Amino acid sequence: MVLLVCFDLPRKTKEQRKQATKYRKRLTLLGFYMKQYSVYEREIRRNNTKNKIIAVLKQELPAKGQITVYTLPDEVNDQQIAILGNQGFQKTVRKPQLIVL
Repeated sequence: MVLLVCFDLPRKTKEQRKQATKYRKRLTLLGFYMKQYSVYEREIRRNNTKNKIIAVLKQELPAKGQITVYTLPDEVNDQQIAILGNQGFQKTVRKPQLIVL
């Protein structure tokens, strides 16, 4: 399954921008990859891990920020479509799977 984190953090003051940057860096330390500027994703295998990560996200969220966490099953995530402009690039986040027939 994939955890998709969408967040909105205020960036009006210098301190708010600093907190937002710190939060985004923390997401990468937790194993998330940037999908868009305020949308990060991470593959997860166990519900226990998911619950621990969500607890960390709640605890470290700046006071005036908000996040939405989606849990996407592999079947849904595998069907996503990326539409790219001329300057776009495609990045595969999931690790390749070995299938033995």
